[in-house]
Amino acid sequence: MWWPSNLVQVSLFRALHEREKRPKGGTTRTQYFLLVMICSFAYYILLGYLFTMLSSFSWICWLGSKSVLVQQLGSGLSGFGIGAVGFDWATISSYLGSPLASPWFATANVAVGFFLIMYVMTPLCYWLNVYNAKNFPLYYNGLYTATGHEYKIIEIINSKFHFDRDAYAKRMHGAVHMSTFFAMTYGLGFATLSATVVHVLLFSGSDLWKQSKMAFGARRRIYIQG
Repeated sequence: MWWPSNLVQVSLFRALHEREKRPKGGTTRTQYFLLVMICSFAYYILLGYLFTMLSSFSWICWLGSKSVLVQQLGSGLSGFGIGAVGFDWATISSYLGSPLASPWFATANVAVGFFLIMYVMTPLCYWLNVYNAKNFPLYYNGLYTATGHEYKIIEIINSKFHFDRDAYAKRMHGAVHMSTFFAMTYGLGFATLSATVVHVLLFSGSDLWKQSKMAFGARRRIYIQG
């Protein structure tokens, strides 16, 4: 069984390795690949180098350029990106993945989870000031002290770049703090581990139980016969 995103790689390898005769009035896989590559390169030069604003265009931020709240709501780079428009494919598919590679129900499932984390849980935790969330940026992957200053990681690691517990205990900065969104993504990562086990038990638990009983019964018969 192939994961859907691998089918894209399979098609690419077929285009690069299979020998194919060009049909009349058409193109081969290799020729089509080269055309798409040239067009993609030209398109990304425009968005990623010449006119980077189109990667994440937020018209809401223009309406209130000096408002922190407006920037948090509208910015696609450091906020929720509400109303932001992106023409860069890397920006469009950065969180939900490519809709061309995955089936619609998988993309819809990820979209619902993304909406709950990004637009429900994160705003609630931030504006309710859970664990002093307002002391830190809303959307950033940096580490901070309790007062919101950047945490100097170099001071709590040893010469081998390992965590130094003694140095950490002596530091006056206290514990390491994260932004609300960064903490949410970490929590989600741990939650997916238990969710995987629960998914297997719910959808394949009966099959696993039957196979376990069959395997135990077969071993028991072999033990009795032996």
